[in-house]
Amino acid sequence: MDRVQRNGGTAGIVAGVLLFLVLIMILSLGMDVMAPGDPAKSLAAVTQKWGLFAATLIVGALAAGVAIPFTVGIATRLRDAAPTRARTVLYVTLLGLGGYALASLMMFMGGRQVVEFAAKDQAAAATAWLTLRAVNAGLDTLGSVFTGVGTLIAGWAIVSTRAMGSGVAWVGIAAGVMGILALFAPTAEIVFLGNIVLTIVWLIWAGAELRRTKPA
Repeated sequence: MDRVQRNGGTAGIVAGVLLFLVLIMILSLGMDVMAPGDPAKSLAAVTQKWGLFAATLIVGALAAGVAIPFTVGIATRLRDAAPTRARTVLYVTLLGLGGYALASLMMFMGGRQVVEFAAKDQAAAATAWLTLRAVNAGLDTLGSVFTGVGTLIAGWAIVSTRAMGSGVAWVGIAAGVMGILALFAPTAEIVFLGNIVLTIVWLIWAGAELRRTKPA
């Protein structure tokens, strides 16, 4: 059990670093890429920066994958004191991570084809890009909401069982709330950025806590 938690802690720190890289890449891409109401403008920005855009998607998918053993470590830490919530955290969060990974990989494969097609027909490519973005937004929302619920429950369980420090617990609760808010404000920059920043802090802080000996 201790090895599962230590390895999960290491994975959490790595996932947090990867997500930080994703944040830097997103900021480097500029907000034109995220423009939901102007597919032609968004596609043009992606075409110009396809290499960076593709790298962002790949690193994002890697972060989701690395977060799996972290989630297992959190569930293991909570298993004895809060078994029902531990299982809920595990299953719900894994579903959300799957949504994130699928969104990134789908956008990578589909986006590359749309970018290539844009050289032949800009109008048709913009329409295809809008459709791709709509599906991607649905999967991203799935990821945000389900990982948000899982993180919120994990924070709540940590507060009530004192399985970790109270500080990391409240960060988890805040990150979970921001993730759930993505369902109601998917295009709000403050929700988008707040969710990423709080999740980075949660992954690294909780990862460090998992690497320590379980408190008596």
